[in-house]
Amino acid sequence: MLFLTMHIVHLLAVILWIGGLAFVTGIVLPMAIKTPDALQKVLTFQRVEHRFAPLAKWYNIITGISGFAMVWMMGWQDLYFTRAGLALTFMTAIWLFWFVMLVGLEPIVIRKMLEKMVREGDKMDIDGIFRKVKKLHWFMVAISLAAAAAGAIVAHGGFLY
Repeated sequence: MLFLTMHIVHLLAVILWIGGLAFVTGIVLPMAIKTPDALQKVLTFQRVEHRFAPLAKWYNIITGISGFAMVWMMGWQDLYFTRAGLALTFMTAIWLFWFVMLVGLEPIVIRKMLEKMVREGDKMDIDGIFRKVKKLHWFMVAISLAAAAAGAIVAHGGFLY
């Protein structure tokens, strides 16, 4: 019963997390990019991103706790870095990537970008930055969906033996 509860919590956190990322990537970013005024473009994106970022951190933490609990409950820890545990290793690597991004790198990157905006003012290529952010976000959606697919493989006994 505890495993089932962890699995449901894990799945719901992942759905909310990737769904939010896809919303920001597919709806908010294009809306911001089409905004003609550079300041409004940044503010539009930041308003949504600042509201979603704390939620994404919690989704990441809940996903990690529930995921590692399931690994421990099932005794799957020995499968890490083996052919049989490839999907499990991939999911964990993507989770770790996100954890580092959300908890460590994102605040630093955003702070540096804002400092650069203040220094460079009108000389800064806001449209170029948004093109890069859009590409990065689509990459993150893709790897997150790949990790979710790996989760489906693991959940249905798809370990390679």
